[in-house]
Amino acid sequence: MSVVRRSEVAPVPWANGGGTTRELLVAEDGAWRISLADIERDGPFSSFPGRARLLTVVDGVVLGLVVDGVEQVVEPRRPFAFPGAAEVVASVPEGPVVALNLIVDPALIDPFVTVLELGRGSTLPLADDQAALVLQGQAAAGDEGAAPYDLVAGPTEVSGRCTLAVITLQR
Repeated sequence: MSVVRRSEVAPVPWANGGGTTRELLVAEDGAWRISLADIERDGPFSSFPGRARLLTVVDGVVLGLVVDGVEQVVEPRRPFAFPGAAEVVASVPEGPVVALNLIVDPALIDPFVTVLELGRGSTLPLADDQAALVLQGQAAAGDEGAAPYDLVAGPTEVSGRCTLAVITLQR
């Protein structure tokens, strides 16, 4: 399956009740996980010792984070990296946000997220270590359509007039 539909992945509550997450795709060897997190209220993030995180706000105005005592402002569509073992407290000063969340084994994976727009007639090839989250518009992977917040997993080609968060999980 090259398209993972957000609507077909059940949300799972965080242990602390501060939000929910939908695991869209997980590596068979456990080296990485791609998920969408609904951050609904202020509170702590879960700790992932031995992992690295790359978070990108894909819906909402702004996410405030305090990472190991240092305040950060995470703006939409600007990836923010931090250690999985960090003590992180989130705030949603202008309302809930949805975040693309990559959790990886840093000894095995270098994660990257690039936001780009496809125009009419454009095609984006995805390698087997890539995926694309549709942010706006409609995309297609072969004969499968993909709506906002659906994930297209490589290898495939993505076409359509849309905005994508392209994920690369480089080994």
